[in-house]
This record gives sequence, structure tokens and C-alpha cells, in this order.
Amino acid sequence: MGKEAVGKRKAPQDIKLDFLKEVHLFEDFNQEELKEAVKYMTIKEYEKGDYLFFEEDAEPGIFILIEGLVKLVKETQDGRTVIVRLVFPADIFGWIEWGKKTPKNTYTAISVLNSKALYISNKDFINLAIKYPALAIKMTCDATANLLNTYEILKSIASGRVEERIAKILLELADRIGKKMNSSIVIATPLTRQDIAEMTGTTVETAIRVMSKWKKQGIINTERGYIEILDRQQLEKLLV
Repeated sequence: MGKEAVGKRKAPQDIKLDFLKEVHLFEDFNQEELKEAVKYMTIKEYEKGDYLFFEEDAEPGIFILIEGLVKLVKETQDGRTVIVRLVFPADIFGWIEWGKKTPKNTYTAISVLNSKALYISNKDFINLAIKYPALAIKMTCDATANLLNTYEILKSIASGRVEERIAKILLELADRIGKKMNSSIVIATPLTRQDIAEMTGTTVETAIRVMSKWKKQGIINTERGYIEILDRQQLEKLLV
């Protein structure tokens, strides 16, 4: 039985190939092109709470999350920690440097759950993009979309509408990793009130107050150790 199980275990090469077929960046690659692409990639594994890289000393390169959940955080000038983005499976993060152009606005990446990612070094991604120019165009579009999303987060934080921000992040989590159970949506990811506070640029006390109020109103439930959205429409009404 043990030998049979070992015999069925996929090689890293096959894991990378199967996964890349689901990543939009490589959706137009044929099988041979995918095999060429995976030569540039390594699989990295992280336990919950591990740092993938730090803001000031990270090596440039591209990560593609295979499984788990990663948060990208940045320290504000007043000492607060803000989650600028949550990374879900098949999402891409990291950055590329070309010549002497080094990005000034980077971030720290932390594994929220046990996670696994593909990594492509700066040099290897550039070589791959030169060989497949469409890859560079898609990467640019992806980076632009993420940048615009970050602007929206920062604008939302500046507006001071805490309930809107918390509603927005709960709806995003519901859409990306939520599971329908009868008439509700369960976000079965161990996010703490601290995580919610950091994602929305507020204090833990405020996050607790808002979510407690919604619980009393029957909009959400948090009794089972995870967040359950009971009334999605009420959260959507807060997005103005």
C-alpha cells in the first residue's frame, strides 16, 4: 500500500505543469511552452506565520501562489500595519527590476495559512518574457490592475468609512474563497480581528465593534470560529 501511494505521488515538474494551466498568465501557452516555462520555476513552501520576504531586503522576482493564503502588508508613517492586498491561489505577486530601475514602494509578504508558491527569479522572468513577449504584456496588465486596487484601498482608508471597508473585504473574501452553505456564505479561513483591522486600516477595537453590531443585526455570524455571511445584501448596501 505504501509503495503504491509513493508511486502515485506527482513529481514537482508535473505539479508545476498542472498548476500553470490554471494561471491566466500562462493560459495561451501550449504544452511544450509550459514545459519550457517550468524550467525557470522553483516550488517554495511556507508555514502559517512565515515571512516570504520583507519590505526592505527582498530580492526581486515573481511569486505565484499555488495553495494557502498570503497577505501583503506595509507600514504607514504613523506606525500602523496595513494589508494592501490578500493573495489567493493562482494570484501573482512580487516585482521585477529592469536595469537600474528599482521600485521604491514594496511590501512585506506573510503566509496567513500553510502555503505553497512558485517562484521565478528576476533574471529568469526577464529571460522568459523576452522569449514570450505576450507574457510581459499580461504581467504589465496584472501589475497595473493590482496597483489600481491598492490606490482604491488607500483612498478608502483616507475616506474614514470603516464599515464600508470591512464590508468590502468580507465580500471579497466571500467571492474568492467563500463556500455556500444553504442561504449563507462561509469564509472558512482563520482570520482574526487583528487581520480584519489591518486589512481595513482601522483599530482592532473598531473592527470588533463593527462586526459585533453586524452579528446582533443578523448580517454575519462568528460563533463557530470562522466568518459566516448571513445577509450579503446588507453588506452590499454599505458599498457606496
